[in-house]
Amino acid sequence: MKRRFELAQLRRPPNRLTADEYAMYGLAGRSWAEKAEFLGVQSGTAVNSNNEVESVALTRDKLVTYGILSLHGFPFPAIRAVGHVARGFPGAASLPSVQAVETYLEQEAQFPLFMKPIAGNGGAGSVWVSGYADGMLRLRDGKSIAVADYFKRWLSREGILLQAAARPHPEIARRIGPRLSTARVVVLVTERGPIVHRAVLRIPAGNNMIDNFRHGATGNLLGAFEVDSGEVFNAIGMRQGRPEPVAAHPDTGEALVGWTVPDWQQAKEICLRAAPLFPGIRYQSWDIAFTEEGPQTMEVNSGGDVDVLQLASGRGIADATWWALLREPAPRSLLRRWYMRSGPWARHS
Repeated sequence: MKRRFELAQLRRPPNRLTADEYAMYGLAGRSWAEKAEFLGVQSGTAVNSNNEVESVALTRDKLVTYGILSLHGFPFPAIRAVGHVARGFPGAASLPSVQAVETYLEQEAQFPLFMKPIAGNGGAGSVWVSGYADGMLRLRDGKSIAVADYFKRWLSREGILLQAAARPHPEIARRIGPRLSTARVVVLVTERGPIVHRAVLRIPAGNNMIDNFRHGATGNLLGAFEVDSGEVFNAIGMRQGRPEPVAAHPDTGEALVGWTVPDWQQAKEICLRAAPLFPGIRYQSWDIAFTEEGPQTMEVNSGGDVDVLQLASGRGIADATWWALLREPAPRSLLRRWYMRSGPWARHS
């Protein structure tokens, strides 16, 4: 009976936590205060309603984002070319057609390259290209894609970025292998300025070209680390829909807990200095790559999946700091207001 009551409460705004998520996070036996800090995958209203719609456009378009970062001198992987019928980027080749793309790959491209949609998210359409021959993109995982099929799909939509493939920091390469590992860094923009609220390291494994977690479907891992020190205190993978501790990387055998993320203080400083460049976005998710040339900004999102942060750390993201800043708008319906306020929302009102 108690569990049913708790689930009924947690399904309400702002948590919107399902029974499956309750089980996935292992909330049975925890205190109510701990449970009330966990958010479900459908809990984005609090974030979305506090980010200005006009400002969100600055982060959804990577050419716009990189233009802002470039103007202010922030590091990111060099843009070698832009596949789009009309758009371009300073210093990058403009490729308005599949034929132009093929000519560029044959005659000018320096491999490896990292390709991703200009307005994509969640890693969709992102590929690490090690070479090109006979009309085929040779990918890092050993597979091949017909360049015509790949670019026809994306040229007809938002376009494609072709970037230099950054190489991992030596410590990352030693522990995780010769692939980039990025941190998802949550920055909250308060009245006193930006703060780093939480961070998680996304750890690629197996033949994966990128480190996206996708709720555990990719087979990649997560490492939770302290935002003050950068020390990794927990690492997990997903097994049968539940987080499972991982002591060592399956490819390298190196320990995944008890080490410090390289250049973390520098990476944190980049996030804090860059956050004000995107006004109106109070919740920012920065993806920072740890490369041999130092931390580099991969992208910034106005939102993002909270499960990676909660699964890795075992802590809910919606603590007092969160709710002091991110509040859902009051519903117009009196019944809806009662529905919200009689749930965990009332604990932070």
